[in-house]
Amino acid sequence: MTSIAPGALTQAPERPKTLWRSLRGFLRIVAGLLLFLATPAWFAMASAIELPQSLVWPPWYAWATSIAGIVVWVRGWMLRRLARENIRRAAEEWDGLEKRHLEVERAFLPLLGAGRYDRGLTARLEAARAERDNLHACIAAEASIPFLASLSAATARETEMIVEDFHALMDAHVAMMAARDLFALAPAWRAVWENELGPVYEDLTVVETITQTVPRRSKEPMVLSMAASLILWLDEQRLAVNDLGASVERAQMDPAEALTHLDRIADEVRVRLVRLVEAALGADTSMIGQRRYKRWRTGAGEKLRRNETQYLGAYRIAGATYTYNPAQAIRLTANSAGINLKGSAAHSTARFTAFGTELYVPPAYLHRYLVWDGTSRYGPSRATYLTSAANVGPRGRTR
Repeated sequence: MTSIAPGALTQAPERPKTLWRSLRGFLRIVAGLLLFLATPAWFAMASAIELPQSLVWPPWYAWATSIAGIVVWVRGWMLRRLARENIRRAAEEWDGLEKRHLEVERAFLPLLGAGRYDRGLTARLEAARAERDNLHACIAAEASIPFLASLSAATARETEMIVEDFHALMDAHVAMMAARDLFALAPAWRAVWENELGPVYEDLTVVETITQTVPRRSKEPMVLSMAASLILWLDEQRLAVNDLGASVERAQMDPAEALTHLDRIADEVRVRLVRLVEAALGADTSMIGQRRYKRWRTGAGEKLRRNETQYLGAYRIAGATYTYNPAQAIRLTANSAGINLKGSAAHSTARFTAFGTELYVPPAYLHRYLVWDGTSRYGPSRATYLTSAANVGPRGRTR
């Protein structure tokens, strides 16, 4: 299991590189001015050298150049306006966010004192606190951006990320209040539980799809047997996960035990997938197969990309696609506020920890080791295991 320091998971609150962004803003103004002056310069030149009447009017490309200069200016103004609007919204909403955070902590701390699923709940709270501190620092830094730096596209992108972080922190508040409802078996606990099942079901969908690709990569009887056995085991786990809710409802198991059981299933899914991938790679005796296996064993400096660290929020069962909100899961996932795994090592264990607890990352990136072609740095690692999460309506299903 790979342990990652919490500081590496949060976006460190660094002051923006104002000098570089100010330079880019200055260059935008200068470039816009130079382009805009194309037409006036043509008129000035025509007057100075007394061109024939037919050449006094500037050609189309001079007009186009001047218009391009205006577009450059307008673009800079729009970026500045976007950045200021984002910061204004963030500043106005901060007091409300701070109030909700305090309310959440007051409601959440008794759960920690009760000692039920305390390890996972503590990590969720610590991650939310880290995100809140990071967000406060980013807002303070962006609020003092100089005029020229505000014309930079990088500044606008950073303020958009602040707005996204606001939404992530709101999701964290929802998750922690949902934990309170789940442990108290409040009337809404069923909806909370269904959302909590989402990451596990998505893990099972991912692993099943990767497992189905293994026979196309290896014909070794041992590997084929492992793949078939894993498919059967995945079906058994779907049934087991489905039965957990009924056990909680019948008071045969409390919610903390049910969440712990979900953790055990998620952990075992990763262990079995890693064994299968390693067996498939080790059985390939071709030159490229040996290189793949060496790449697997050494890590080869692989890094996770952002799209590989996030749960899609959708999974498939028996041909039906279901959606959920992974950012509102009680268990700590890569979608949780305060977590940023982009650029982290793509460990072949598929196991990560943060804030002293298990951090769940979709194991789809392991597929890259099976399909690496020996030349490109990355093979296509994200298996297409859903038609598209974007095509599935929120909290709906398609058949």
